[in-house]
Order: sequence, then C-alpha cells, then structure tokens
Amino acid sequence: MSPVTYSLLAIALYLLLLIPACVKANRCNVNNTASEHYLADRSLGFLVLLLTIYATTISGNILGLSGQAYKAGYLWVIYSGMAAGITTAFHWLVPKLRPLSIKHQFVTPGDWVRFRFGEQENTLRILVTVVLIAALGNYLFAQLKAAGEIVAVMTENTISYETGVISFTLIIFAYDVLGGLRAVAWTDMIQGLIMIIGFSLLGIWIIDSSGGLDNLAANINQFRPESTSIPTPDKMTKWFSLIIMTGLAITIYPQTLQRIFAASSDQSLYRALAALGILSFLTSLVALLTGWSAIALFPFESALSADQVLPRLLEHWGTSSIWNRVASVLVLLAILAAIMSTADSVLLSLVSIIRRDLKTTPQHTGLFYDKILTAFLMIMVTLLALNRDITLWRLLELKLEILVQCVPVFFIALHWRHVSSKSILIGLCAGLLTLTWLLAHGYQSLQGISSGLVALGVNISLVILCHIFTVRLKPIKQQTPTTDNALD
Repeated sequence: MSPVTYSLLAIALYLLLLIPACVKANRCNVNNTASEHYLADRSLGFLVLLLTIYATTISGNILGLSGQAYKAGYLWVIYSGMAAGITTAFHWLVPKLRPLSIKHQFVTPGDWVRFRFGEQENTLRILVTVVLIAALGNYLFAQLKAAGEIVAVMTENTISYETGVISFTLIIFAYDVLGGLRAVAWTDMIQGLIMIIGFSLLGIWIIDSSGGLDNLAANINQFRPESTSIPTPDKMTKWFSLIIMTGLAITIYPQTLQRIFAASSDQSLYRALAALGILSFLTSLVALLTGWSAIALFPFESALSADQVLPRLLEHWGTSSIWNRVASVLVLLAILAAIMSTADSVLLSLVSIIRRDLKTTPQHTGLFYDKILTAFLMIMVTLLALNRDITLWRLLELKLEILVQCVPVFFIALHWRHVSSKSILIGLCAGLLTLTWLLAHGYQSLQGISSGLVALGVNISLVILCHIFTVRLKPIKQQTPTTDNALD
C-alpha cells in the first residue's frame, strides 16, 4: 500500500470518527438558545473541558513553533516558559471571572464588559469586540492555512493545498452549525486524545533516533553552535517579553473565555487547568525536540520554510519502516486534529461575538442568522487562506500583539474596581494606535521588547494617568454600587 493511500485512509477514518459525535450533539441541542449553542448549557465536565482547551490551545501553531526551534536551536527553549506564563495568567483571571460569569450568565466576552461598565457603555464594548474579531479572523486564517499544508504533505499533493483548505472549511462549517459548542467540545475530546498519542509517539521516536538527549545536544552544537552560546541581554529581554505577552493574550482568547463560562463546575474547571499545565509543557517539549532533531537531518537553507520542518521530519521518519509510516501518519493526524479543533472553536466564538457583542442589547432571536453569518465568514476566510505567502509564526505573533491590548479590559478592570470605562477606552485606543504605528514603520520590537508589549505599556500607562486625572477632578464619583459589590 502506498504512503498516499495510508494518508487518505487515515484522513477518511478520522473524519468518520467525528460524525457520531456531531450527530449526538445535534440531538442534545433541544432549546436552540444562545447558551445551549455557544456554551453547551454550561455542562462541560473535567475530561471534556481539559481536552477541548488543550486541543484548542495547541492548534496548528505547532508547525510554526517547531520551525522556530529548528531555526534558533537551543535559544528557542523559551517556548517552555511560554506554557508556564499561560498557566500563571489563568490563575490570575479565572478565580474572579468564573463566579461572575455563572451568576450573571455570561455567554461572550462582551457580556463581561456590559456587566462591568454598564449597558450604556457601547463604545468600549464595540471597540473591544472589533479587536477580538480581528484576532479571531487572523487565528481562523492561520488554521485553514495549516490544514491545507498538512493535507498536501500527507497526500504528497494528491490533494492540493487549495483543495485541502476548501474541504476542511466545509467540514468545520458542518459540525459548527449542527451541534454548536457541544459538538465542538465532543469532537475536541476525540482530537485531543489523538494529539496526546501522536505527540507521545513523536517524542519517543525523536529521542530514540537521535541516540538520546546527549547525542541530540552534540548534534546541535555541531550544526548550530551559535545557538548554544549564552543569550545576550537583548535576547533574554525578548524571551521575557514573549512569555509575558503570550501568557496574557492566550488567556483572553474568546474561545478560551467561553470554555471558562461553559464549565459544569468550579472543581472541573480548576482540575482541567491544572492538568492543562502538564499537557502543555509536555507538548511544548515535543515541539522543541522536533525542531532540534531536524537540525542534524536538514541543512539550514533560507529556502526551507519553517512551516515545513515538522512535515519533512515526519516524512523522513515514515520511510524507515511500515510501523513508522503508520506512526508518522498518526502524528500528522494529531496535528490535523489540533488545527481542526482550534478552527471550529474560533469560528463559533467569532460568530457569537459578532451577533451578540456588536449589538446594543444582547438578546438573541434564534440562531438562523448566526448560521448564515457562519457561512459568510467561512467563505471570506477561505478565500484569504488560499494565499500561502505569510508564515504561521508571524500570524501567531501578530494575533498576540493585537489581542494583548485588551488585557486592561479583563485583568485590570477585574481587579481594580474603581477604574472607569473612559480610562480603559483611552488606554485601549492609545495601545492600538501605538501598535499600528510601530508595525507600519517596521518595528517588530524595541530593545528586545515586542511591539505588542510596548503598546500595552502605553495602554496601561494611559489607563492609570486618566484614572488619576479623573479622580482629582471628580473625587466623589465612583462605579455603581452593584458593580462594586459584585467585584468585592
């Protein structure tokens, strides 16, 4: 049996596994409400919650991350620190936001803004929603691009990149519309299990084929000696900048927030977040090992796309034996699962915040128009994804730089009860304008600090200054008693 046939059979079997979950989820949705469609009636237990957050967080970015490890060598060990940053940020946000989301029935991030600053504060809510839409659109684009790349590699271009993008667009659209978050979460559970098995096999093979970690280190020192040197202060500054920005931004992904809202209990959520830290660390370790092991196998060439490193390594692995071919296909399926689980979650969140948070009032009148909007968005993003020129890593960086500007809306407003919507709005506008100016003038970082974090610094500084100025002018004015008491 040819490698292409193996890949086609694996993809077909994988998709068949998802159909029963979608059908069952569709039958469980009986009320056709926003809470049921977007939050699965807040019924996600520990295992489903863990695997859906894990599958959604990893995504197709693992292609870009392993490519960065290949290019930077040991210097990319920073990625393990990013996983720790995400876990830390979760514990800063969840304990206060989760009880409020249950008490006040939050469905989308905009519901938090409504509660915190009042129904009449439309300008801030709409601007935050636009920023989240931009980040989610970027994210969905990246996942479809990654899906096209993986399918093309798995089938040796028997299925073209363009056909892969369009095919998975239709599949994701189908079970997003059919079952909502319940279908997404249940399919994520299947996909998360495939990911754990696939990445475990990949990590074991890399260590075994490299002759152990000592030999892997020797290969890196031989082929990329510059990456084993002590990092410069500028490099270390860049590392810490990336850790902080990643931890803050990924925590406020709309699809992540909605899973916090959808948990069946606090205990299930906290257990899932604790286990997520372990799974994320182990997966990040496999991504590092993947890039590092490729250093000795493939000569460093500018023509080699970073996004191709992992597929090429798996192709090399699969040629050694029939069992390794099966295992390599399973890993590719794991990556495909990560991509699909993220894409469906992003699409669901994108539609929910457009329909709910761009309106003056949050009432839903059924889900018919949501499904029409879903189809329109998938068509537009699919057309964009047919462009292969931009790398997945740059898409990830850009998304984080945009999303991190919303940190004051969620973190500062959650813990600082007297800060006003006007201060937050001025800070957000300043941060977005600063980021736009820096990127327009070619500054991806300043003195090693990411442009997104520089813009966030301007953002937070303006929030504090505006608050101080407002308090001096109107020392008696405070937030409404309801909001203050709820945040105590």
